[in-house]
Amino acid sequence: MGLKDIKMRMVAINKTASITQAMHNIALSKIKKSGELLNRTRDFVIKLHSILEYANRSNEDVHRLTSVNEGKTKLYVLVTSDRGLAGSYHNQLFKAFLDEVKDIPKKDYRVFVLGKKGFYFAQKRKLPMVNEAIIYNRDDITAMYFRPYADLIKDVFMEGAVDEVILFYNHYINTATQTVKKRVILPVIFDEEEKSNEDFIYDTSPEVVLNHTVNIYIESSIFTALADAKLSEHASRMIAMKSATDNANEIVERLHTIYHRARQQEITSEIIDVVNGSNV
Repeated sequence: MGLKDIKMRMVAINKTASITQAMHNIALSKIKKSGELLNRTRDFVIKLHSILEYANRSNEDVHRLTSVNEGKTKLYVLVTSDRGLAGSYHNQLFKAFLDEVKDIPKKDYRVFVLGKKGFYFAQKRKLPMVNEAIIYNRDDITAMYFRPYADLIKDVFMEGAVDEVILFYNHYINTATQTVKKRVILPVIFDEEEKSNEDFIYDTSPEVVLNHTVNIYIESSIFTALADAKLSEHASRMIAMKSATDNANEIVERLHTIYHRARQQEITSEIIDVVNGSNV
């Protein structure tokens, strides 16, 4: 490799390092905002869960929304991203999901995919998808955007088209660690340990409260999963871009060494030629 080629390669890698460093900084700046959003939505869902638990306790009749059924059909809500360059973010999610459904006949489950990456993944694997078009999962997520899908999920559950609704997404533990989380949101099953100590006064019957509150609960649960997955995405991308920048800088350093050695060898050769010429 000539000196010119080495120099051009160093310039190209330095430009790549600048891009990955910029992406690292952008992801880092988004982590704090995403973390605050996740904490707010999580607190809201916990309070809704308490309201639903009290309404269910006060309801004398068995309600499909809050009771275990014997049906087999599952609806998986797979939360993915629109973009790559996030390390193992999608690989670990897709691997865990395929392990989850490998022994389930395709007639017994459906997949509702959020995010462009997940849509193409499900399409390529010929999974039984509910949505026929991409539902984009941008950084500026809002509850209003996903409200119609929450209503759709509740309707298909109440009609008996599906018997269990499961969220599948990446859960944020810390900046360096994200793990795949599986969470059942329908039916809403309450453990004895989750019994709320709060008392609520309702203007309507517990059944009406259940029917109306569960819409907000499903919507908020999906939104919390989206916020959690988005925080995980930013953290994973930040780590991946830092690693890419460090690798690029390391390659540039090695190329610098190779460049100086080649240049020194070229200068030495020229000196030898001059000396040999003067001796003729």
